[in-house]
Amino acid sequence: MASTEDDPVIASYDVFLTDSEVSRYVFQYLDRPQSKPYNERKGQKPTVMRMKPDSGLVELEVPIFTRCTYDVEKGIRYGDAMKKGRFARNGGAYGMAGGFSTGGIPGGGGRIKAEGNEDIEVLDNKKTMDPSALLRTQALGGRIKPAEEGDPVYMLATFKGKNLHLSPVSAVVQLQPQVHHLDAMDELPKGRGAKGKKEDEERPAEPEARAIDVKVKGAEDGGAMLHGNLDLLKKMQEEQWKKFEWIDAETEDSWYTYENYMMSQKPDDLPQLKATINSEDYLDGMSAPRIDPARPELTGWAMKQNRQKQMEGPSDSEDES
Repeated sequence: MASTEDDPVIASYDVFLTDSEVSRYVFQYLDRPQSKPYNERKGQKPTVMRMKPDSGLVELEVPIFTRCTYDVEKGIRYGDAMKKGRFARNGGAYGMAGGFSTGGIPGGGGRIKAEGNEDIEVLDNKKTMDPSALLRTQALGGRIKPAEEGDPVYMLATFKGKNLHLSPVSAVVQLQPQVHHLDAMDELPKGRGAKGKKEDEERPAEPEARAIDVKVKGAEDGGAMLHGNLDLLKKMQEEQWKKFEWIDAETEDSWYTYENYMMSQKPDDLPQLKATINSEDYLDGMSAPRIDPARPELTGWAMKQNRQKQMEGPSDSEDES
């Protein structure tokens, strides 16, 4: 056995658990390096955070740098489609949050003054677009996965002096770029080409695309699963967004929240935790079955009983014999 001097204890801390009723979410940005966080200092503080609590959907709107490597013409086109789509949906949603539904949108073009004080004229099938529609934000979206038995429990750790405060994480949400601007473009009526004004006037108006109800028949598991997915998408579509204000990490309000929700305010009043399992049972629970080298057939509980017998010594009957 190695000497304890080779692995000395250099520090010890008292551990405290904070309020588990507070919702704490960890956002992961899968395509974003750690050196470029979404914050005020980097010029990309999220402008909007919205959530559908029952469905677990989360979306952020983050600013786009439009002064370099930015296609203004496409930005106007996509922004115009987004603006008209949002108006037609009365604040609805795209993609999974909208139940993957589509709806017809009337079209629009004109002139817009770009950020370099340069007038740009954009024509999209001779439809005038809204001059204030330049796409300036990118949507990031993800879903809060409902907790299941056996899932790992994550904690946020905070040190304050000699005290270590642990706060349970409600969920880890992976946020990825969403293509809502492409969904909005798909909703716009398709151009019919320049074949003459008279022909366009005589042609009846195209019917709007509408969401349809899909009916699934059959008693197989696949049909039941599809039924459940359709019900979930319907709930996602019907649930309204709940909006939140995004507070930058370096603001005073953020530090106030950190102090109040990441640390126990009255650590002396907290109850003392007591272990309900001894060290040996803990090792058996988290490790592979232990094997007695002298008797390989004995593992786990049987090995423990054999060891206990050896420690207690021979019985009186064995001594007499």
